[in-house]
Parts: sequence; C-alpha cells; structure tokens
Amino acid sequence: MNRKNNILLLAATMVTVLNFQSCSKYDDNPAFSLSSKKSRLVGEWEVVKVDGQTSSYDITFEFEDDNDFTQSISYTYSYYGLTYTYNYDYTGTWEWGDGKESIEVTIDGSKEDWEISKLTKDEMKLAYDGTEVEFEKM
Repeated sequence: MNRKNNILLLAATMVTVLNFQSCSKYDDNPAFSLSSKKSRLVGEWEVVKVDGQTSSYDITFEFEDDNDFTQSISYTYSYYGLTYTYNYDYTGTWEWGDGKESIEVTIDGSKEDWEISKLTKDEMKLAYDGTEVEFEKM
C-alpha cells in the first residue's frame, strides 16, 4: 500500500471509531457493545444499591425473552427473639419505552417506567421516581 492509501485507511478508521463513541444511549454505558440491548437485559438481576446505599432487602428482577417479568423481594428481621422472613413475588410484563431508553414494567395493570442509565452484560442502573437502583446480573 502506498502512503496515500495508508492515510485514507487511517482517516476511515478514525471516523468509524468516533461514530461508535456516540452509539450508547445510556449515560454510564461503554460507547459500543456487540450484544443487543435485549440480550444484555434478559436474565436475573440482583439489587446491590439503592441511591448509593447497600440494600437491606434481597430484591431481584427477572426479565424474560418473551417479555415476562418477575420481581422478588425477601427480607428477614428479628423482634423479641423471634425471626420473621417475608417473601413477595410480583409477576407482569416488560417492554421497551422511549426508544429503548427506558423499560416499562406492568404488574397488575399498574405501569412503571424505569429510565436506563447503564445496561451492560453484568451491570444495570435504573431510575424510577427519583430513586436510582444499581443491579448486578446473577
């Protein structure tokens, strides 16, 4: 290859890289991912932080490929030497909202719109009604 072709190849590479820098819709995401948004979302997620604080509840969200959704909440507390454990499961559906910038979850006819700020294969950050929730994939 001659020098002119090398310069053209370098310029084309730079344009491609710069274009990929703006591919991510989510603020905290890497600029580019080979995985689709749906393949990154589908699976079971554990809540690790709520507004930057470690959660005292065991909360999981499960997004299924067929758009089914399950939220599980479990917590244990002691009172006068007795230990109580509570488990709740809520089922519904999910779908993309706002050009895949949010996830709309519907449970018992009630819809919540979770704004996505990060969605990788291992980490997710969602915000709802002013509360930011951080997840790790299980």
